[in-house]
Amino acid sequence: MKILSVLLLYLMLHTPLQAASVSIAVLAYDGKPQALSRWQPTADYLSRQITDHQFHIVALSHAEFEHAINKGELDFILTNPSHYIRLEVKFGVTRIATFLYQFQQTRLEQFSAVIFTRASSELTELQQLRGRSLAAVNEDAFGGFQLAQDALLSIGIDPLQEMTVKWLGFPHADVVRAVLAGNADVGTVRSGILEKMAEQGEIELSQLRILAPQQHAAFPLLHSVDLYPEWAFAKLPATDTALSKQLALALLLMKEDDDAALRAAGAGWTIPLNYDAVHAVLRRLQVEPYQPVSLDFSSFWLAYRHWLVIIILLVLISLATLIRLYRTNQHLQSTQLALQRHQEQLEDRIQLRTEELNQTNLALQNKIESHINVDNSLSDSCELAQSLYDIFMRDELNRTQKLCLIVDALRLFLGTEQALVSSYQGGRFSACDCSPATASSAVQLSIALSQQAIDTQQLVFQQANADWHRYIACPVMVDPQQCYLFEFGTAAQYPLDNLQGTQQLNSALSFKMLHLVAQWISQEILLIEQQQRSDHQLLTLKQRLADLTPREKEVLQLLTQGESTKEMARIMAISSKTVDMHRANLLRKSKAKSSTELVQLAVSSGFFEEPSKNTV
Repeated sequence: MKILSVLLLYLMLHTPLQAASVSIAVLAYDGKPQALSRWQPTADYLSRQITDHQFHIVALSHAEFEHAINKGELDFILTNPSHYIRLEVKFGVTRIATFLYQFQQTRLEQFSAVIFTRASSELTELQQLRGRSLAAVNEDAFGGFQLAQDALLSIGIDPLQEMTVKWLGFPHADVVRAVLAGNADVGTVRSGILEKMAEQGEIELSQLRILAPQQHAAFPLLHSVDLYPEWAFAKLPATDTALSKQLALALLLMKEDDDAALRAAGAGWTIPLNYDAVHAVLRRLQVEPYQPVSLDFSSFWLAYRHWLVIIILLVLISLATLIRLYRTNQHLQSTQLALQRHQEQLEDRIQLRTEELNQTNLALQNKIESHINVDNSLSDSCELAQSLYDIFMRDELNRTQKLCLIVDALRLFLGTEQALVSSYQGGRFSACDCSPATASSAVQLSIALSQQAIDTQQLVFQQANADWHRYIACPVMVDPQQCYLFEFGTAAQYPLDNLQGTQQLNSALSFKMLHLVAQWISQEILLIEQQQRSDHQLLTLKQRLADLTPREKEVLQLLTQGESTKEMARIMAISSKTVDMHRANLLRKSKAKSSTELVQLAVSSGFFEEPSKNTV
């Protein structure tokens, strides 16, 4: 018996104790197998660090979470920020660590949400989303919908009421694919999803446009809202505090290259962050655990029924008194309003009749003045047309003399002191004519305003500027390279017998007459310039052909008649070489480049129109 006791004691001392089981509940937002695959390595890591406990992952939905907590089956929880806030308020869970997300070489303790559309979409800002379709995972997803909902509500758009929301569920990538396929106008996903899909070659970031993009230091991911703390690791109120401390220390000591961190798509853990910002978002959205509280009337009545009865009686008495006073006052007001309305009607009729008479009188005056102005303009325009016709019919005047008289008549018609006609070509002005003849023929009356008229190709009219009391410039485009400018100016001290000059300058008909006459004058100037060039060319041609010998003249005459060299040699009884010599002399003296050009020069100069001078 003694030997048996010693044996039992030996077995008890050398048999290892069974490790205590610790359950860690994880929110299985995208399926329980995915949650177990992602977080079981973390539980295995904790089992290796805390050897007297065996940790295992329990993947649960939102509803299963509360059921398991009520039954006392859980020790720790691992969930997203909004779900953690719900459990904190309802069950008093306490966070002991915050998850670190790994993006390339950056460890991120916060996350955000991104609102996006196709790069080809016309949508460029959140204010344009009213009435559009929105793709999201589900209504309880903090990063997958609630953050975008809060951002839209802040600018006055309720996505649940004013947009068509399409719930696609997890994974987030389905939301991105739906937007790119055109099944939704915009989408919202958790930050990092777009970069992950681009890294895996599923999409190109250039295919998307980020709406309301945000910039935060040390946060390289695309996002459209503020930053919020990552997933929380929390303990239940009944969980052992010492164990919680050991677990928190083990999580903080997890290296970013540890298999548990890599399998969780993270970089380890950090001390628990402040989740007040998450509380604020849920309060604004009025979602669990901050839903509006409905009023229980029965409880309110039981608590305050005595005061309510007194208040109701006082209200009824006051209401009866008010009704009596109201009826008396209503009768007095109705009588007063009837008298006041009758008086206002009389005043309105008198005022309306007075306004009608004033408007009729004003309309008649305006009509009379308009007729007078039209008659004056027509009369003056007819006089100008008659004077221009008289000038044009004077046969004793050449074109240049007629041009001077026409410009002078136009100046007198407009009632201005001075007129100047200039040509504008190659960026330079050249004076063509001025009126009166004794005036200074400057290149321009106003440098700035004349250039403005040329640049805008529109009539310029100003009064009381720096150079002239009245000034008008009228450009006439002859061709894209040449323009004529008509300037009219009146100095401040120039005497006017009446206001006719001012009225003429302000008359639309006068401006039309000015532009019409200016076009005519421009054509006359062109004809004068063409005549001068033609006369000069004709004189030059005659000078070239003046010293021809009789034989050369005879050869030239035969050449103009179309005779060949052989035929000219036969007619003139000379050799072909002599004819060629005469033809070469003709080309040299006339400076023509060919026989054809030589014939054209002889014909255009009228060389053979004077028989007495061209006889052999």
